[in-house]
Amino acid sequence: MSNQPEELNWDDVATANMDLGERLFKEGVSIAYDEDGDSLFLTIGEGGEAIAEQMIDGIYFRIDPITLKITGCIIVAFISDILANNKLAQKMFQEPFAHLRQQGNLACWEGLQAQKVQPLFALATSR
Repeated sequence: MSNQPEELNWDDVATANMDLGERLFKEGVSIAYDEDGDSLFLTIGEGGEAIAEQMIDGIYFRIDPITLKITGCIIVAFISDILANNKLAQKMFQEPFAHLRQQGNLACWEGLQAQKVQPLFALATSR
């Protein structure tokens, strides 16, 4: 028997993640950028086992297959597409991304800073 649901029910995902802002604040977000793949990886807290579900072109959400909690997000073509063409992404990531690059492409945001990425994760709960 597989832990992975045949098809996610996005209403169930939304219900399971009503505490998203609180989890971001308490657990923080680890952020890593892969230059070769131009991909940004965001992981809430410790992450864990998850399935990746594409939400929109280039944005995948990592979701725990049992609890339906969002555990992270993968954004492909981050600089070349998302950051270059999306005003929400520019507002959310431009300054922090510059700081991330200075730290060697790996950072951890906590508290209020971590909650700044909630609009991105909210995409998965508003499908």
